[in-house]
Amino acid sequence: MSYIKRFFKVLWQAMQTAQTVLFGGLALGLAIALIIGLLTSDKPDIADGGALVLNPSGFLVEQKSAIDPQQFLQTGEGPDETLVQDLVDALNIAKTDQRIKLVILNLDNFNGGLMPHLELIADAISDFRESGKKVIAASFHYEQSDLFLAAHADEILLNPEFAALAEGFGAYRTYYKTLLDNFDVSVNLFKVGKYKSAAEPYFRDSMSAEDKEARLEYLNSWWTSYTNAIEQARDLEAGAINQIANNLPEQLTSAQGNLAQLALDTGLVDKLLSARETREYLVSLTGEDEQTPGSYRGIEFSQYLQSERTPKPQEADKIAVITVVGSIIDGFADAGTIGSRSVLALIDKARQDDKVKAIVLRVDSGGGSKTASEVIRRELQHAQEAGIPVVASMGSVAASGGYWISATADRIFAHPNTITGSIGIFGLIPTFEKTLSRYGIFGDGVGTTNIAGAISLDRGIDPVYAELIQLNIEGGYQQFIETVASGRDLSVEQVDAIAQGRVWTGSKALEIGLIDEIGGLQDAVSSAAELAGLETYSAWHIEPDVSNREKILRELTSEIAATLPAREVDLIGQLLISIRKDLDFYGTLNDPMHSYVICESCPNPALQ
Repeated sequence: MSYIKRFFKVLWQAMQTAQTVLFGGLALGLAIALIIGLLTSDKPDIADGGALVLNPSGFLVEQKSAIDPQQFLQTGEGPDETLVQDLVDALNIAKTDQRIKLVILNLDNFNGGLMPHLELIADAISDFRESGKKVIAASFHYEQSDLFLAAHADEILLNPEFAALAEGFGAYRTYYKTLLDNFDVSVNLFKVGKYKSAAEPYFRDSMSAEDKEARLEYLNSWWTSYTNAIEQARDLEAGAINQIANNLPEQLTSAQGNLAQLALDTGLVDKLLSARETREYLVSLTGEDEQTPGSYRGIEFSQYLQSERTPKPQEADKIAVITVVGSIIDGFADAGTIGSRSVLALIDKARQDDKVKAIVLRVDSGGGSKTASEVIRRELQHAQEAGIPVVASMGSVAASGGYWISATADRIFAHPNTITGSIGIFGLIPTFEKTLSRYGIFGDGVGTTNIAGAISLDRGIDPVYAELIQLNIEGGYQQFIETVASGRDLSVEQVDAIAQGRVWTGSKALEIGLIDEIGGLQDAVSSAAELAGLETYSAWHIEPDVSNREKILRELTSEIAATLPAREVDLIGQLLISIRKDLDFYGTLNDPMHSYVICESCPNPALQ
């Protein structure tokens, strides 16, 4: 036995040594590359009359996700994401930069974003155009999110072999009830909230009427905003986008089956140009790049920001901005997930600074652990009790647990198309006693009380303990609505009437009292300063500490992503991704009390 233990000990030490050597080598290589870069070049050269190239990659996010080292070592890739604020900042800086003649939108590697994020960038594009400079959309094709951004440009160029098409918003899920029944898996569900649909795939084979109602509520609102914005930007008749989408065969017949010609005929694009013709047209606007003959002069927005973004001078008094993105879990978590103890560390960091006079919590989350959500909310409440105002700023989604952590803020801001609410709670515990018994595997034993060992994968859940869980879920729901009632100055009955797991858009949430004002992050910061009585202040974005390994991985993945072509996902790949997301969803359920406040009805970037 000692030989076996010694073997695995040596093997483990060898693996640790290999990992240390690997990341040490990566760190050394990156350090050398950075030093060479500093010694051999200054700021990127921006020729007068050149273009700012806005070429987002992947999905729009408020905060980039941490990189999984194992995934990186296997695939050489990390999460494909672009920060919303980076695009907005680049446009704002370029607006007054005399060297920048125009903006070129290249959306070929863009995977989309949710409506509030798309609207922020569209507003920044429109604001840039007010400077008198042009914006040219020059992509091979335009899918739904692409088309929304491109519509706000002066010109849209489309390759004749591709399309510019808005298909409409949809929300579909994969259901597993029959599969689980076939394997005799017991799905033990405990919930409160008529519209709480997070666990439906495990005990239904189709979407419930309540879930369809909740999803259509925000999808229709989003579609109205989407179509109105494009029709106004492109000077199209009201209803033009729906006319195209709902009568596509007839429309396409009139365009001889050519989707590109249909886009041109209906006014969605301005010119059909091949890749060479597009390149030559852009060269005629910016001049030819001396380093790359035949290419236009331009600088990518990421390089431009490295060159031009300068830290603002710090005022004595500060507004601490804490951004939380992703699922809410108990404990510590990397960026892209909200760990309760990680957020507590950020709040404590703000409170330890005597210059911090207010806190703004920027939320982009559909919730998660009920326990973790309350831990975060209570820590923010302690800050308020210490005289530090707290303002919540909602991003694309701030629902269920995302709303819980915001509920008692002094003021709550949201975008018109933010998805919020989803005030409800559930518990989900699968057990496999029937599956195992099929193969002659049984569990048995003794305990000193009626609830000892009451939850078991091979024995199921004791009925008494199941009743306790349901009572705890009901108590959690009561705590949720009482918390909201206290924070929003509403009666418990009023909150219960708009709760039940129902989701609302930001505009509707304002009407029913779940938020205070429509506005973005800057509006929330200004409001926090007002509450703190500040006239001069600086915004301090408190970021979680990033390890050297994470810094190295981010640098490497960004370099690799810049050299790789966009990867298309086929239909089978999309199905596998959907199933993996459901499995990952279950993997995040780590609440010690089996209580979850998750808005599964809420959208995610895959909708686009």
